[in-house]
Amino acid sequence: MFDFQSTGAGPALLFLPGSYGHYSAWRDIQSSLSGQYRLISTSLPGYGGSLETRSKHTNDTTEMIAFVEWLIKKIGEPVHLIGHSFGGLVSLASVLDGRSKPLSMITFEANPLYALPDSGPRPFDVDLNDLTRRFRAALDAKDPKAASIIIDFYSQPGMFQSMPETFQKYCEDSAPTNRFDWQVAEGFTPRYSEFSAIQIPYTIVRGEHAVPSVKNITEQLIRHAPQSRSEVVLGANHFLITTHAKDCAKIIDTHMQLFG
Repeated sequence: MFDFQSTGAGPALLFLPGSYGHYSAWRDIQSSLSGQYRLISTSLPGYGGSLETRSKHTNDTTEMIAFVEWLIKKIGEPVHLIGHSFGGLVSLASVLDGRSKPLSMITFEANPLYALPDSGPRPFDVDLNDLTRRFRAALDAKDPKAASIIIDFYSQPGMFQSMPETFQKYCEDSAPTNRFDWQVAEGFTPRYSEFSAIQIPYTIVRGEHAVPSVKNITEQLIRHAPQSRSEVVLGANHFLITTHAKDCAKIIDTHMQLFG
């Protein structure tokens, strides 16, 4: 069983939220769109009402690709794929796999941080290894603030503590699911040059204040995806789809005017 909401009529837009998100993460963006679309929202496995399909043995994107393939079959028509953060990684993995075949793609701060350079060491490996080590240690110690390690990494120190208590509690409950997200991310290791296989129109979006690792992977996506265009949302960080919903909606409308 998975969350699945479909409203409106027009070109089909499939929205994939990131870690700690569910289908409502896109609500402000969807209400700000000026175009007429069929809007399909879901929660990734383990979040919201979507059942978890992964386990401690998961080490690649197999389950996530199957999830997107199932969604597109359920939708029953070609889709434009839109993903944020880990949902952006899942979007990329699905397109590179080749079975889902969306008409186009938009990613907001996609984070395939374990993609590999064609030569030399992978950037930010030391930082990422330290991040995931601290996060997993906090989970194993049942630290209720484990999620803050990830939230603050993508924004700034103290960001998690400034969020509403209800959201903090939701993140506390969702942190074990985020462990699976990191297992999937660590198993998604295409070479940068493999992004050249993204042979569909692709708008790549990041926040002005994206963390260095996200800026780096964004640059690699822009450099290698042949039909890509890029946008930077001024004043925004990783959580731009909620903090700058109107700006993000304009980017989606522009993309659809060009490629819809």
